[in-house]
Amino acid sequence: MNGRPTWGSAAVTGLAGFATGLLVAALLVAGRPAPRTAETTDTTPTTTVSAVPVTVTGSPPPAPTVLSVVTVPPTTTTSVVEVTVPPSTTSTSGTPTSASPVLPLTSGWRD
Repeated sequence: MNGRPTWGSAAVTGLAGFATGLLVAALLVAGRPAPRTAETTDTTPTTTVSAVPVTVTGSPPPAPTVLSVVTVPPTTTTSVVEVTVPPSTTSTSGTPTSASPVLPLTSGWRD
């Protein structure tokens, strides 16, 4: 090789220069003094005010108006119940009693 630089040597030289620049920048930042804190003085005194109750006046909301009422007719349910009474073991007449008649059972439950 006759002393002619190659791409590889140029890359190494460039990276070395870049690293040296970063090192110099870091040393400059680390060497400077810390910034001074600004001193502030608050000249406005703080005051405390107690809360005062407040009364709000105004007209009350209007009463609701009923326009119509829907009524549902009552529902009547009719059921049939059959009751069988067993014959009595002691009878004064001597004849067994018969089954009771079937009576309708009406309930007026409202839904």
